[in-house]
Amino acid sequence: MLDARDIRVSLAGTPVLQGVHFRARPGQVTTIVGPNGSGKTTLLRAMTQEASYSGEVTLDGEDISRLPGWQLAARRAVLPQASRIAFPFTVFEIVRLGLTASAEAAQESRVSEALDRVGLAGFEGRFYQELSGGEQQRVQLARVLTQVWEPIGAEGARWLFLDEPVSSLDIGHQLEVMSLLAAYAQAGGGVIAVMHDLNLTAMYADDIAILADGRVLRQGPPSAVLTDSLLSEAYGCAVRVNAAPAGDVPFILPHMASIS
Repeated sequence: MLDARDIRVSLAGTPVLQGVHFRARPGQVTTIVGPNGSGKTTLLRAMTQEASYSGEVTLDGEDISRLPGWQLAARRAVLPQASRIAFPFTVFEIVRLGLTASAEAAQESRVSEALDRVGLAGFEGRFYQELSGGEQQRVQLARVLTQVWEPIGAEGARWLFLDEPVSSLDIGHQLEVMSLLAAYAQAGGGVIAVMHDLNLTAMYADDIAILADGRVLRQGPPSAVLTDSLLSEAYGCAVRVNAAPAGDVPFILPHMASIS
């Protein structure tokens, strides 16, 4: 289990997280939602030690600040919101970085397996900079998958920390990626994802934390968090759950959590 307690972060003297409590369990997809500037990415960065914080983050009861980097790399992989590559690396070289960080000795064929999982079979020789934004995002997901390929290892459950993993993807690839993450959790791994799409969150999340103004308003199952009153409070606008807009305004929602 991952447990974050009383997490406080200030940037340039301004409080961003104010005593946040958050937990996630292996075997579940746990999402973090909320408006822009609510602290979602900052919370993820604190839990992956990319941002300085006060409080405590434990993984299976161990304070992560006391774990060496190589142990953390064996137990969790991190997908940032954006990845900038300055040099002309091939897709194979990018994904292989995850294989290099993995705790397991694995054949380089895993690179191709990972690319196949994210729908990019045969892209190994392409240059990363030549890909579309959505393709680059899936290449980075393949990279983190190679790092924690098996959801459960000798050290216990492994974790994926993902910041907006489907932000650049079309609806079909969104479903494909979210199904992949759900399968990883169902196999015993842990998935923590910052999300903006509340419909996808409702479809795939087992547990949701909703943030506003640097605080967790509530954490729990979708039925307890995705309510009219709580969403309206968090986003500062009137929100209705399960209600189509009035008039002839199109209302587009994938009702089946599957891909053909």
